[in-house]
Amino acid sequence: MVGRDIPVKPMTEDRDYTYIIHLIEYLSRRHGVRFFVSSGDFDQLYSWWEKRIPEKVIRMAFDNVVERRVRRKQPLVSFANFRYEVRKQYSAWLEREIGGPPPAESTLDPVEEFMKRFPVEIAGLKPLFAAAASDRLNGREVDVPGLRRALAERFSGEKELETRVRTFMLNLSPELRKARVEQAYRGNYLWNRFGIPDFNTAVSREPHS
Repeated sequence: MVGRDIPVKPMTEDRDYTYIIHLIEYLSRRHGVRFFVSSGDFDQLYSWWEKRIPEKVIRMAFDNVVERRVRRKQPLVSFANFRYEVRKQYSAWLEREIGGPPPAESTLDPVEEFMKRFPVEIAGLKPLFAAAASDRLNGREVDVPGLRRALAERFSGEKELETRVRTFMLNLSPELRKARVEQAYRGNYLWNRFGIPDFNTAVSREPHS
């Protein structure tokens, strides 16, 4: 390796890559915050994944820190800038989970709603998503990575996608520019583009009126 030999923790499942990319992309999409992602940043994000800190908790921490930094005109240069706020929000979330009332749940099933308004741009993939929705409904494991790969293949070579992928990868430290990271980013970007819900969530059992 050229330069400093910085150890990078091995990652063996798509879920960890997806989690990390979700958070990087949230900062960019929601707040327009982009900075070079170093190995140290990647390790910080990975440590949050190891602790199983919910993405919604980290997004709340990101929102709070960005708001303060913008108000004080302080730049954001690293994911270390969010470490304290993530720890604080996670502690508060754990306390609520242990002692607070359960959150209200929507009566609308997100996957069912998505299938009703299935995007015409990916109509050719509807049978795959319908099969995944059926697996979910019947309690079988859903091959979400397979759905993401199918999406990526469907748009392979698209100029907008390739530009975004190239920009994302160039903003990673060289030792992080792995083929699996690029693949995970492609699937994640397209997943967000079409507003696809999480097919791993439990099926809503609320009766329909």
